[in-house]
Amino acid sequence: MPLAEYEASPQEVRRFALLQIGLTAGFMTLIFLALGGTDADLPPWWLLAALLLVVVVAAVLSERVWLQASPLDPDDDPDDLERRAVGIYAAQTVRKLMFCEASVLLAILVAFVGTWGGWPILLAGVPGLFLLGFETWPGLRNLTMTAAMLEAEGAETRLVESFRSW
Repeated sequence: MPLAEYEASPQEVRRFALLQIGLTAGFMTLIFLALGGTDADLPPWWLLAALLLVVVVAAVLSERVWLQASPLDPDDDPDDLERRAVGIYAAQTVRKLMFCEASVLLAILVAFVGTWGGWPILLAGVPGLFLLGFETWPGLRNLTMTAAMLEAEGAETRLVESFRSW
């Protein structure tokens, strides 16, 4: 399934990533405190292993998102190439967000239905939150991977440069 393209500026993509990381961290903290923190018993090792496996699966799926971008046509207008590259990157950020949030939400769900207090959130949700930040923040690594795919046929997207100017 081809990725959608969004109309977004680099500044909007950065704000979106910050907002999602902040909201997720705040939500996790509130739920962790509401469930009593670490006052309960630790969950069984197999449950923690399963929750961490979900985080690993989310990481693998997130790492494959940039591979779904098709190279852009080098004959297109340079400004249009840059605009489209930012839009494609924004769509990739949303897809990565969905994968990472799923692992965090599963940890929260397990904390709610079990008798383990906030342990599942602390032990599986926090790594999921770090994964969310790593995968959605428009850092040089993420931008370069997307730019490499979009520029595979010789197009000059200036994706990395467009995010540096903001």
